[in-house]
Amino acid sequence: MHKLIALVLLSIVASPAMACPFCAAESRTLTEEMNDSSVALLARLTTPSEAARKLADSGVPYQFVDPDTGAARFSVERVLFGEDLVEGVEQIEAIYFGEPDTGRQYLIRGVGNPPEWAIPLPLTEVAAEYVPKLFDLPAEGADRLAFFQDYFEHEDPLLGQDAYDEFARAPYQEVIDLGPRMDREKLRGWVEDYSVSPSRRRLFLTMLGVCGEAEDLDRLRGMLTSDNRVLGPAAEAGSAAAMAGGGSPALALSGELVRFGERQRKLGLDALIACYLTLAGKHADASEALDLIDDRFLKDPGADYSHVYAALQAIRFLAEEQQELVPLDRLLVSARLLLDNPDFADQVIPDLARWEDWTILERLGEMYHRSFDEEDETAPVRYVREPIITYLDVAAEDEGELGERANKVLTDIEPLDPEAVKRARSLRAFGFLAQARAKRDAGDLPEIDAAVALPGGANAVSALPTDDAGADGLAAMESPESPPEPSADEPAAEAPPATKPAAASPALAQSKPAKVAPAVQPPSRVMLIGLPLLSAVGLVGLFWVVLRGGVG
Repeated sequence: MHKLIALVLLSIVASPAMACPFCAAESRTLTEEMNDSSVALLARLTTPSEAARKLADSGVPYQFVDPDTGAARFSVERVLFGEDLVEGVEQIEAIYFGEPDTGRQYLIRGVGNPPEWAIPLPLTEVAAEYVPKLFDLPAEGADRLAFFQDYFEHEDPLLGQDAYDEFARAPYQEVIDLGPRMDREKLRGWVEDYSVSPSRRRLFLTMLGVCGEAEDLDRLRGMLTSDNRVLGPAAEAGSAAAMAGGGSPALALSGELVRFGERQRKLGLDALIACYLTLAGKHADASEALDLIDDRFLKDPGADYSHVYAALQAIRFLAEEQQELVPLDRLLVSARLLLDNPDFADQVIPDLARWEDWTILERLGEMYHRSFDEEDETAPVRYVREPIITYLDVAAEDEGELGERANKVLTDIEPLDPEAVKRARSLRAFGFLAQARAKRDAGDLPEIDAAVALPGGANAVSALPTDDAGADGLAAMESPESPPEPSADEPAAEAPPATKPAAASPALAQSKPAKVAPAVQPPSRVMLIGLPLLSAVGLVGLFWVVLRGGVG
């Protein structure tokens, strides 16, 4: 059982980074939808359903309509695939309550034989030309992505969304391969356009990390160093002086407008930091770039929570995927700063264990002791206890001097909170908290041209925390008791998108799985399985009672 858990943890670490570690796919792509269908065709609406017509005439936006009365008739114009299922068929019926438009084409998918038709999707003229082209694209690779990048921020939202989701699911290496064909000027414009959604900005920043040049560092640095705490009061002071001189009362809003602009500038901060550090590693001094991040976010006690978390996500990405650009030793210096931050100490300790930073071992023992001092406002919060125990357990697996150091500290602190010790070892047995990772051979490191990707996790669109380590692996190793809390100024990070599994690298496949400490009283399987089932049965029963009461 323990060996299986270790292998699962190693597979998480070995999974390839996705295209955007900071952005998550928001919907299924058109290609995915059609791959799950038996037949797909383009058709025109010839006879709207009577129910849909009455619904439109009523002017009531929401009301019950019997689906059996909603069948509309469509004339088949082009079968995209599955011809044998509709051979000789000229018209089909499908449920459609949308606004009837006989002048446009619809994409209609069917499943089974005979086909059960899905709700038709209305297409613009451009979309009607776009859909058939999907069948001529290679299944993967940079050539496929090159097609979709031409539809970023398209005026037809269907195409813009499909292009984004294709990149969100693409392996990061494919995005790197696309680098020479990226439109750097468009990416720069979108990155600085605050009307672009945060998830799209994350993708464009990831791509800029692939193709950007040294000249991009200055503008990225300006976006990072701007600070609402300085800009807002300065704008208010200026407007107050102007109003005192007879200026318009509207100037009173200037401070809030400046703050709003600054909040927009920081959307997608995780990807922004990763892009900046990646380009600095390629074209400048990555250590100096990290100094800026340290001073602006990690050392500042007044920094916004979500900003600090974004910086941690970027560090995770670089430590896992970009060590050839930024040395791990320098990244560890930045990560250790968070040990003094009560909101983040419990989150960064698992990372330090995974990166095998044993220099803080005795320091963690001192932190464990201090977590019991309720009179010390600077003392670590109690949530650090479980991650510290797990960190020490991982170190104790070493048979040499490191193991002796760890066991000495464990002997000292275990009696202080036996329940925390039990929780930590139970969580680790189930794959949570820290776990030492297998070391990679030098030949397995990404090429020097590798660009931005992000953690728990990582997808071209979901690596930063989202969400969403690869983003997933890192998130699973964090303390479950203190999830990130986005501030009101910054939306929560998207979770990383799910992607096809990739084979582990040879180095990881051949490495010896890390030992896992024996679990101490792991949670009962009966409780883990039985309680959710009983809860589900209870909810179903409650739902039945509510429905029965409503019918009566």
